[in-house]
Amino acid sequence: MSMKKAELLLFVILLSLGLSAQVYEKQVGIRLGVTSGFSGKVIKDDRTAIEGSLGFRNGGIQLYGLLESYHPLIQTRKAHWMIYFGGGGHVGYINGYDKTRRWSNTSGYYWEEYRVSGPVIGIDGVFGTDYTFYKVPITLSVEFKPFLELQTFQTLKVNFWDFGFGIAYRFRNK
Repeated sequence: MSMKKAELLLFVILLSLGLSAQVYEKQVGIRLGVTSGFSGKVIKDDRTAIEGSLGFRNGGIQLYGLLESYHPLIQTRKAHWMIYFGGGGHVGYINGYDKTRRWSNTSGYYWEEYRVSGPVIGIDGVFGTDYTFYKVPITLSVEFKPFLELQTFQTLKVNFWDFGFGIAYRFRNK
C-alpha cells in the first residue's frame, strides 16, 4: 500500500470517529402557555438545538421553527440545568378575537374587542431554561417566546407575553 493511500485511509477513519462521537439528544413534548402545543427538538452536543412546534393560539394553528443556543447553568452528575436563547419564525392561521386599548374623550381608556381571522406569518425569539433529570428521561422547561407577526396581511402585532411551561421525553443517542 502506498503512503498516500495509507494517509487517506487514516484521514477517513479519523473523520468517521469524530462524526460518531457527536451526541444528539432528541426531545418530544408539550408546551402550555399563550401558545400551547406539541414540540420536537434535536440538541447537538448540548450546544445547539433545532426545535419544531405545532402551536395552537387564537382559535388557530401555527407551525414554528426555532434555532437555539444552549449554555450550562448548573451541570453536575445529578443536575443538568441549561439556559437557551435563539430565534426563528412561524406561519399559520388564526380565527379568534383580539383586544386593542383605545382612548375616548368622554370615557377615557377602554378595550375594544375585534374579530381576527386569516393567515399569519411572523418572527419569534426565545429565551428559556430547562432542567433534565439524569435517572428519568424527562426535561422540564420554562420559556419566554416573544413574537412579531403579520396577521391577515393587514395588521402587525407584537406579543411580549408568551410565557410557557413544557415537559418533554428525551431520547439520547451516544
